[in-house]
Amino acid sequence: MQPETYTLMHRMYCVASDKREIEIVLRRFKEIFEGTKCSDKRDDKFDAAWSLSCMAGLYARLCEPFLAERCYIDAISLFEANEMSLNAATICVALARFLWEQGKVDNAEAMLRMNIVYLVRHWGTGNHHVLDAEEELLHFQNTGQMIEAHLHHWCKACNIDDFGVGFDFEDSDRAER
Repeated sequence: MQPETYTLMHRMYCVASDKREIEIVLRRFKEIFEGTKCSDKRDDKFDAAWSLSCMAGLYARLCEPFLAERCYIDAISLFEANEMSLNAATICVALARFLWEQGKVDNAEAMLRMNIVYLVRHWGTGNHHVLDAEEELLHFQNTGQMIEAHLHHWCKACNIDDFGVGFDFEDSDRAER
């Protein structure tokens, strides 16, 4: 696809607001998937996986959790099969957030673990992207909450105090009341 097509499809994805509009955009992504899924070209393989990931988000907006989860998983598999680890990692996080919102905490944690695996494949161990993903997983395990590591500067549960304020100020604040 041409860069303009990605931009157009992304805009359509973002602005679709009611069921009818979402279904129209979903049909377009299905057409992209059907037209590229059997191709041997790397760009087409990306388009097929990308369209599946977009379909997942659209199914989630249509309150079709089974179809959304299936599309996320299929997109990850396609990205992985075509050695696009960074893309697979990105969709793992999206699926983890989706599963977390569905109350499937164990499955969400498993996807955050897979995110790390894909990031290590792409960046190698010790890279700051991998370290951030590990921090996000640890926070999830400690609190059950999804975060973005670059916003994770003070967290009692994870013993992170980048501001140097300490963790006892909450207790002293309560004592003043």
